Amino acid sequence: MITRQIKALLAGFAAIATLCAAPAIAEDEARYAFTQDYEPAPALWRLSDEDTTIYMLGTIHLLPKGFRWRNPDLDAIIDAADVLVVESNDFDGSGSLDVVAPKIAHLLQNRTPTSQQLSAPAKARWRELVAQSGQPFAYVDAMPVMVALMGFGPTGPGSELSSYDYGVEAVLEREFIESERPIESIEDFGRVLYSLYHANDAEMVKELDLHLRKWSREPNRGLYGAAQDDLVGDDYWAMEHAWARGEVSDDFDLGFGDGRIGKAFREILLNRRNRRWAGWLEERLDQPGTALLAVGAGHFEGPDSLLVWLKQRGLKAERIN
Repeated sequence: MITRQIKALLAGFAAIATLCAAPAIAEDEARYAFTQDYEPAPALWRLSDEDTTIYMLGTIHLLPKGFRWRNPDLDAIIDAADVLVVESNDFDGSGSLDVVAPKIAHLLQNRTPTSQQLSAPAKARWRELVAQSGQPFAYVDAMPVMVALMGFGPTGPGSELSSYDYGVEAVLEREFIESERPIESIEDFGRVLYSLYHANDAEMVKELDLHLRKWSREPNRGLYGAAQDDLVGDDYWAMEHAWARGEVSDDFDLGFGDGRIGKAFREILLNRRNRRWAGWLEERLDQPGTALLAVGAGHFEGPDSLLVWLKQRGLKAERIN
């Protein structure tokens, strides 16, 4: 299943994933209740020159209702920003998807369904895995492996309590719209999506076959990592708490292992995007004013982070909290 780390990485897929979640029930709300006995202070950086200031906020795209992440200093920055920059806003995202839709349709028309490429043991388990996602088998089976893995959506107890509506970008976008301030996109979401469709699918199928044959088949346990059925309360929300406290890791694990699939995800979702974003930010410094960049927190972690790519361009982003 899609890893919870995606909540800190890819806004477009986070929005799609939340559509797959079931409505929360009272039992789950009690089991996964959280407490915040700290003042939230998500990591913030400042990139600036003589007439331009770009504040960079690492975000989580899906959050539970009532999860606090704001503080007076952050509110002041939000109020001072002339423009909000996100990964992809609804208008830009729809337009870019329209452009790549014919290309994606062509790829799907010429693709052999995943089940027909798998060994007999893996084929049966593939059906079980897709069934856990609750999506139509024929639809998922037609998708390239990387797209299928991301599209499963969060599953298991507690997953339905997070929503894109409560995520950082959704909240900020509503505020900027209400105050009639512009919202820009730092990337073309359609381009990122097409990269996932266009990856070497044959290699991914081979690795999928291997993982399926090793899969434990336990409910709510995906192909990678352990199930989180035993995590409740604040333990379940450890990633969200760490983010809200401003913790930044030296690495960022997407949760897809170190094989072909994991390396491809890291290249497409992290390396390429961070490299392009660094170039975008360098050019953006030529525009006077104050901007707030709000993108997944995972982009600020690890050896290929956005911060590293900025440094390679001779630009230093200063951590301000």
